[in-house]
Amino acid sequence: MWEEITVSQYIIQFLEAKGIQKIAGVPGGTILPLYECLAASNIHHILARHEQGAGFIAQGMARSSGEISAVFVSSGPGVANLITAIADAHRDSVPVLIFSGQVPLALKGTDAFQELDTESMVSSIVKKIYAIEDPTQIPIVLNEAYALAMEGKKGPVWIDLPKDIQMSRISISMETFSNEFSIQRHFSVETENSIEANSHSIHEFLKQWNEYLCQAKFPLLYIGGGAKKEYKRLRELVNQYQIPVVTTLMGLGIFEKEDPLYLGMMGMHGTIGANEALGVCDLLIAIGVRFDDRAIGNKDTFCPDAKIIHIDIDANEIGKIRKPNLSIKKDISDLIPFLLEDRLHNEFAYLKKSRNEPILNQIQTWKQIPESHPAKELILGLAEKIPNEDHFILTDVGQHQMWVAQYYPFSKPTQWITSGGQGTMGFGLPTSIGVSLSHPTHPVYCFTGDGSIMMNLQELATLREQNLNVKIILMNNEHLGLVKQQQDLFYGNVYSGSQFHFHPNFSMLCAAFGIPYLLWENDQNQDQDHLQTILAQNGPSFVEIKVPSEWGVYPFVPGGKSNQEYILELVKT
Repeated sequence: MWEEITVSQYIIQFLEAKGIQKIAGVPGGTILPLYECLAASNIHHILARHEQGAGFIAQGMARSSGEISAVFVSSGPGVANLITAIADAHRDSVPVLIFSGQVPLALKGTDAFQELDTESMVSSIVKKIYAIEDPTQIPIVLNEAYALAMEGKKGPVWIDLPKDIQMSRISISMETFSNEFSIQRHFSVETENSIEANSHSIHEFLKQWNEYLCQAKFPLLYIGGGAKKEYKRLRELVNQYQIPVVTTLMGLGIFEKEDPLYLGMMGMHGTIGANEALGVCDLLIAIGVRFDDRAIGNKDTFCPDAKIIHIDIDANEIGKIRKPNLSIKKDISDLIPFLLEDRLHNEFAYLKKSRNEPILNQIQTWKQIPESHPAKELILGLAEKIPNEDHFILTDVGQHQMWVAQYYPFSKPTQWITSGGQGTMGFGLPTSIGVSLSHPTHPVYCFTGDGSIMMNLQELATLREQNLNVKIILMNNEHLGLVKQQQDLFYGNVYSGSQFHFHPNFSMLCAAFGIPYLLWENDQNQDQDHLQTILAQNGPSFVEIKVPSEWGVYPFVPGGKSNQEYILELVKT
């Protein structure tokens, strides 16, 4: 039996069938047909105060759950406002389905009210954009888009819907209706270097892996966010092979800070041990990483004496920055069982004792270098006040982000969410809302700065409206701190555009939004119970901490320098 339903009805039923329970968005004229159908569904809509906020809310749901989220926006300014959040999702491989309204087909290309050429504007920041012109395309497009967002290296997929297309009716066979929602079409990125790993190539890879390990005097693992889902088995791998390890910003939490083989975060603000190890290793094993500039510094001097093994799910990343001696395009989840095989372990084990003793001694020497910084005491003190181990830590972008990355004792990588590749200020608050929507029983702690918080401040209204368990921790130094730090170091202390000359009263702002507020004077021996109480209470809360603008983030590797050319500076308080 056949039945006619509108494209909008089909989209909503598809999303329901895929388990989408919450959608963030901001409506407008060209997407109202879809909103009309949304109102009749069981999906809960989160009305953001800005489309960028809606995009980051969707990101928070996807980043914390590992599943696809969705966002609705209208055409024109709705699309333009959303772009920053989707560019951020694309760089950090976050699966989001975007549904944007568009002017009716007859008006496309006429500079109609709130018309933008969405397809040309967003094509470089999504895995694919579908500009729908035929309503009968929708069943196939939805299944393709859903599969594509989750396949391989995850990412956003955009569907642009003219208003008349949303209202068009399509004929659906009710006997096969439910089956259509489970159709999966698979995609692979085809490049000259794209070779799907098969049993033969895995065998050859393992043979060479073993040869390289046996030859190496100082092997080093370089692990990024693309591998965090396998953090338990990666910990086993490091323990089994006794290979030291460094991680990227996005890989924090894969290894616990107290692990004797873990040297910490590498890169621009990485630990001395991590960056020194990169300079002396003779075999670098890179897993789930992009070799981005913030991590490797000067690519020409990065690991100058090391052979490189690169394991990544995306063939486009292999050889893009540094050509590896050995590589495989493979999901680490599929490869790591082979790496943990007893045969490989036993062949390598006899070398451990004689070779690893000087390595382990050197690691301990590096790890004992003191990290003297007042931010360390502050972050660790706040960590002690956070009452629930099963929680999320988010940051905005800036000095506060780096201090949290350097010092917070993450127990697992799923606990840590930040903007990596794009480094988007304004990320923290709305993304925290999305995380809390997906995990309502898990406290969410959002570290932010006085520059970042203002960029999506309007979402405090969304936070209050949803009454979520999000705690905002504002580290206020009345500056754009990282900008000021570079002006201190490289621009003769000329503070052009880095100092705020007007300072909002955050206490009054929080009162206006109905959110409990505390000004925490960390250096004045305030009642410790008061801070712990406001962080532990249900619902949103806001803690402001005054931070001296003289505090910097160190170590600091200047742009274009090697990771061993770091600046160390004792901070004057």
